Amino acid sequence: MHKSIDEFLSALKRELEGCDKALIQDALSDAEEHINTALENILSKKQNITEDEAFSFVIENYGEPLEIADEYKKIEEYLKPVLAPSKKTDKQPGWKKFFLIISDPLAWGASLYMLISIITGIIYGTWIICGLSISIPLLIFIIGIPIAGLFLLSVRGIALLEGRLVETLLGIRMPRKPMFMSKDKGGWGKFKALVSSGITWKAIIYMLLQMGLGIFYFTLIITFFAVSLSLIAAPILELVFHLPMEINGTDAYTHKWILPLLPIVGALLLISTLHLAKLFGYLHGMFAKLMLVKK
Repeated sequence: MHKSIDEFLSALKRELEGCDKALIQDALSDAEEHINTALENILSKKQNITEDEAFSFVIENYGEPLEIADEYKKIEEYLKPVLAPSKKTDKQPGWKKFFLIISDPLAWGASLYMLISIITGIIYGTWIICGLSISIPLLIFIIGIPIAGLFLLSVRGIALLEGRLVETLLGIRMPRKPMFMSKDKGGWGKFKALVSSGITWKAIIYMLLQMGLGIFYFTLIITFFAVSLSLIAAPILELVFHLPMEINGTDAYTHKWILPLLPIVGALLLISTLHLAKLFGYLHGMFAKLMLVKK
């Protein structure tokens, strides 16, 4: 019989061992919120019941860790990310897999993520820099504590939103709800929990790094897409609209025998860019999981 919430959560975590880290975080957060809320309701309505009796009653109705874990495992099978990479072995020949990337939604999702990452990265980085520069000096005053607490809470919220973006566009399972914070801790207790939690500081580091990564991703993807599309369109631009290529500020027309080859080179470059985007999307998804998901 479990004697405390922490003991119950530890048992639930053991039962979920081997599952996705994001699933475990969601399950533990759900369980902690449910048990705490149920305990508060029972203790407020029944004054003649002890906390241990109330806890036993809640667990009896909620279920044992093994039962809860089994339910989450069943549900998870139907709630996988839409763009989750397939675990089935692809037996298609290499050349076919190379060209079929053009119809892979995960590659396009990763490309879109890389394009918008310059916006999200600048927003994240600016918010973190401004938040730290305001919060840290104000900590010498009493008013600095609630301001810093609100800033750290905002970091948790932004991390959750970024996780949803990563899951939607990169197909990597991320937490779908915020980590529960008990109401009975009070303001100072919540502040200490935020400051002492490693996930808070990892999220701050992630957002600072995302500023540089966003600029890199955007520059890389926009450059490759622009070059590949310009090569594909080169014959039409030159032969139909008489628009030459510009090299070092000088107009230059392509030799007639080279023109038919440019769309082929452009198409191959576009396909290669999608493969590159998919690779970077997967690597970034793993990085986001490392930094934004609690162990």
